Amino acid sequence: MTEETFGPIMPVMSFSTPEEAINLANDSIYGLSAAVFAQDETKALAVAQHIDAGTISINDAALTALIHEGEKNSFKFSGLGGSRMGPGAITRFMRKKAFLIKTKSIPDPWWFNTQ
Repeated sequence: MTEETFGPIMPVMSFSTPEEAINLANDSIYGLSAAVFAQDETKALAVAQHIDAGTISINDAALTALIHEGEKNSFKFSGLGGSRMGPGAITRFMRKKAFLIKTKSIPDPWWFNTQ
């Protein structure tokens, strides 16, 4: 359960509560992809929101390998960082800059207080 595997392997662990399942899933230094299975899609999505993985399949273990349109990012010590799929695939090789331009005078900004 602690090794990052690449192959037709699906590790399965028993759990008693959704919180325990989330803790078991997150107890890893890896976080490339995960899968959540549940009869109720809403409950599956609620659990998936708390899993530390870049891509999470719902009710299928292979969607992360088959659907190439969605951006997939790696978490923790998995993968290469930025997405290798979707529109983000090419932009992960670019260096991004943010330009913050003050266009209006602010009489008393929150960060400048002489009192």
